[in-house]
Amino acid sequence: MAEQNNVNTPSSKEIKSIVNVVLQSKEFKDSPIYSNLLSYLTQSTLSKNIPKETTIAIDIFGKDSGFNSNKDSTVRHHILVLRDKLDNYYKNEGKEDKFRLIIPKGHYEIQLIPSRNEKPKILNRLISSLKRWEVAVIIILLIINLFFIFRLPSVNTLSSITQTQYSVDPQDEVWSPFFKNGYPVSIILGDDFWLDEYCPDYKRYRQVRDWKISSENDLSDFLIKYPKANLVKSEIPGIPFGATDNLLDVLHVVYHFQNDVSLFMSSTLSLDKIRDHNIIYIGEFKNLRILNKIFYKTPLRYQYYPDERLFILDEKGNVRDSFLRVEAPYEQQNKYNVDYSLLVKMPGFTKENFMFIVGFGYGGRLERTKMLANTELRMKFIEDIKKVNKSVPEYFIALFEVKSIERTGFTNELKYFKEIPGNFFSESSQDSSKSN
Repeated sequence: MAEQNNVNTPSSKEIKSIVNVVLQSKEFKDSPIYSNLLSYLTQSTLSKNIPKETTIAIDIFGKDSGFNSNKDSTVRHHILVLRDKLDNYYKNEGKEDKFRLIIPKGHYEIQLIPSRNEKPKILNRLISSLKRWEVAVIIILLIINLFFIFRLPSVNTLSSITQTQYSVDPQDEVWSPFFKNGYPVSIILGDDFWLDEYCPDYKRYRQVRDWKISSENDLSDFLIKYPKANLVKSEIPGIPFGATDNLLDVLHVVYHFQNDVSLFMSSTLSLDKIRDHNIIYIGEFKNLRILNKIFYKTPLRYQYYPDERLFILDEKGNVRDSFLRVEAPYEQQNKYNVDYSLLVKMPGFTKENFMFIVGFGYGGRLERTKMLANTELRMKFIEDIKKVNKSVPEYFIALFEVKSIERTGFTNELKYFKEIPGNFFSESSQDSSKSN
């Protein structure tokens, strides 16, 4: 059995007993194929004879010696389903198990790791309740609502300058068109991908952030390269830095137009939560997740490796221009950064409106929501638009270069602006279907 640590590792007899408990669960009892596959992989691992894909195909699925894994995905498909069944087991019947069986991506062996539920019962119940992202969202919304509740009585005492600075005209050229359809608003935060790392020295898990691991695929690739790493995906989402400031900026405006507002994390988002809603995404490119399907309808592309770069495409799909993000080393003091952030307003599937406040880092994102909330900054933005487009279109792409020291931006320059037609989404879908 491949070991993740040397602390209290079960014996082969105990491992067989652990696997037998899993096999007797509701998840596996009525699934002879997956029970046989799990038993086979366990026995192979214990005997230190890790099978290849062809061997599994012949031994378990009755394939002949001419089996070609490039043309037949039977084994890969069943291994994928087996991983899902193990995950479902540990989310339900096996949530109190001391150890957890996993099958690393790209491998055909069973690994055993200590369960994250190995905590005192009272503490375990508390932590389990806090692992739901909804709790984090509720706390954020509660803080924001309290802010507005206690702020409202003092509105009449504010100076006329402050009222002007943060008031929103119902006919505002940037905001008003976004709400005119009357749809409820879904604000989506691009939550960071966090990890739980088991530390044998402390005999407990710690939550960690690896900036090069931003998805389950990244984690799988990392574990293939470093199989002894004690890392699993954390169930607690990472609220992006500056998100509270972003929400205070945006909600201040949104509540002027619409009271029906919901908050979601991008990692939990599904398309049914998007339809018949105006959406506002706030976060990094790499945390767009399912929203990438919408974002990639625009002539915008991004990369994180080998450097962080934003591309603008022409009508033929060729790169028209590119912008390189400059980020100071983590350990450097008084960091000088050059970030690029986008404000994209585009039509939805039917009558919805979509807004993306997105970039590589938090500096540009903070500057965008501040601009959207501040009347003076927004008027400056409108003036810049009219210099290149004569009027403010309902839908557009606006790219900004933000130079900053640490977290404070000191320049905001509009580098690119393009109007998006009102039938853009339907046209893109038709073009895509024709090309296919």
